[in-house]
Amino acid sequence: MNKTTSLKDVHDYWNEFVNDIEVTDLPVGTPEFFDALEKYRYDKIDYLQDYVGFPRYKGKQVLEIGCGVGNDLLQFARAGAQVSAIDLTENAVELAQANLGRDGYQGDIRVGNAEALDFPDSSFDVVYSHGVLHHTVDTEKSISEVHRVLRFGGEAIVMLYNRISWFNLVAVLSGTPIEHAKKDAPIIRRYSARECRKLFHEFRDVRIHIDRFPKRTVKFDNLFGKLNNYLLVPFFEILPDSIKRPFGWHIMIRATK
Repeated sequence: MNKTTSLKDVHDYWNEFVNDIEVTDLPVGTPEFFDALEKYRYDKIDYLQDYVGFPRYKGKQVLEIGCGVGNDLLQFARAGAQVSAIDLTENAVELAQANLGRDGYQGDIRVGNAEALDFPDSSFDVVYSHGVLHHTVDTEKSISEVHRVLRFGGEAIVMLYNRISWFNLVAVLSGTPIEHAKKDAPIIRRYSARECRKLFHEFRDVRIHIDRFPKRTVKFDNLFGKLNNYLLVPFFEILPDSIKRPFGWHIMIRATK
């Protein structure tokens, strides 16, 4: 990351490179397009639905920070939550609104900055952010904002990248951009589990779960993809959970205010 990287740089990148949009050639914004991205997401991140437990949040007021096309937001809405979301980019907000709308759901989805949330103190029961806050200019400030807008007893569910992971190692060795094959994100931070606990020091209770192991990829058709599909996937399938667990790519944090 260049020291002069600005929030505008982050905005411009993610407004152009919507997450996972390259995995399908279907017309953007069509029901088939959203179905394809939803299937890809939960095939790739196969732990996510069980870990989050979307049905637990029926009737809760949920804010998602960095909603992208709105796949996870849609799961909360389907479960009966009252959903709000922000994204730094206009493109994502438009797509997320369309994604919820195709199933007849509505939410307060707006352009916003994770470092200065446009919501009053103690507004939400849950703040959710998966793979977003490590891309912003001031991650610490964003997490402080998560704490501010949560009600007492509310829950933050956040994913940050694990520095000591199989994915990070192979990406570095193969020279593969982490986010998109054509161009990588201007800011990508990785953390240890200990560093994540420090980031969430304002919270009363912090629980860490490390996950996201190799799955066959169609997103990367290069050396990374070949190493992943033909070496890492079969290797990790035979590893005992106790050995592979610390090297997952995703650090999931549940923190109670």
